[in-house]
Amino acid sequence: MKKSYFQIERLIRIDEQLRNKTYPDNQKLANSLDVDPRTIRRDIEQMRLMGAEIAYDHQKRGYYYVNPNIVFPGMILKGNEVLYFQVAEKILKQYENTPYYHQVKGAVDKILSFVSEEVTNEKFANYFDFQQMPAAPIDQANYLKLEEAIHQEVEVIIRYHSMHRDIISERQVAPYHILNQSGSWYLIGYCHTRKDIRTFSLNRIQEISLTDDYFERPPDFDLQKYLGKSFRIIREGQPYVIQLKFSAYQARWIREKQWHPTQKLTPLADGSLLMELEVAGLSEVKRWILQYGAEVEVLAPPELREEMKKEIDKMKRIYSTV
Repeated sequence: MKKSYFQIERLIRIDEQLRNKTYPDNQKLANSLDVDPRTIRRDIEQMRLMGAEIAYDHQKRGYYYVNPNIVFPGMILKGNEVLYFQVAEKILKQYENTPYYHQVKGAVDKILSFVSEEVTNEKFANYFDFQQMPAAPIDQANYLKLEEAIHQEVEVIIRYHSMHRDIISERQVAPYHILNQSGSWYLIGYCHTRKDIRTFSLNRIQEISLTDDYFERPPDFDLQKYLGKSFRIIREGQPYVIQLKFSAYQARWIREKQWHPTQKLTPLADGSLLMELEVAGLSEVKRWILQYGAEVEVLAPPELREEMKKEIDKMKRIYSTV
């Protein structure tokens, strides 16, 4: 009984023979795939439409790749791999208002357009969804200028709104790195005003212009080392050893995640949980702790414990008037 091949399977087999440089012709391919030579001609034309540079060698009487390094997405995706790409489209929805969304989505759509409907599973892919994280919108034009500056290795002048001090200032910055953290975008670079590497929130950059000043990124600059022991994104002050005691109730959820690279978790006899971590600065970790209310107690350092007491006193004053 002859085997019946779907088109995607035929294209894969034709691709294999062309890569092996066997110089097959229509009849040879038709015989190996149990189809009419006219079907092979249509398959070859389909491959050309997909970007393959396929030529015919009259001396060797067969087809060959002009550029053997071409990769056909539709040929290399099978079964669950197609599902993963369909799910990837949903993952991208989280970043719909961010740079590259349309470019990346377009690339994914193009890959999926080459895949035969016979191997897709759109119904199953619809069982997956990803909720978008809260993110501040950024100016796409500013982002593209920043991207160009990083590519050309030229410094930029930015007009920046500092939320902490609530002032707008002009800075000249050598842009080293763009980082997306928890849905928000940041520029990390050398600030001439501060004479140090600084982190800037992209949505707070009001204006940006490229300069004629070239810069060299320090060869020893490493993003992970720069972020170091920051709790999330802000690098500030000296490192502190933080000790937190979570209630037995809250401990169930805390132990599920890796909240910081330095964290150590120690179960206590009463069911509570001791967390120890080392972070640079206290402001970000304080905001994180506050969300757990009475389910967590700060044991150390004393500076953070005092900060928590002040916050509690402020809240008492607010809610005592209700």
